[in-house]
Amino acid sequence: MALGTLFAQTTRVAPSALMMRETFVAPKMLPVCCVCELIRDEIGSSLNRERWVTSRTYRITHGVNPSEIAHTHTYCPDCFRKAQEKVTQYFREIGTSP
Repeated sequence: MALGTLFAQTTRVAPSALMMRETFVAPKMLPVCCVCELIRDEIGSSLNRERWVTSRTYRITHGVNPSEIAHTHTYCPDCFRKAQEKVTQYFREIGTSP
């Protein structure tokens, strides 16, 4: 799949003092936590620079309404840890290991 088919390119006004126009690449699939509904906002090209934000923060930061982008469900780090704890506890209770 070509990179161009994965991302849609839009132009927005940057919320900076210089009011420069910049290009924002909006993903076609927006990663949303299936438990708390926070959105993974990947800043830059490094996965270590991701953060989890509300839809309001995403809309303000990027000038794009998250409800207009298709969602893919995932877990934020906090919800993933909680889910792992529940699964581990379940398997302890029934006496087997996961």
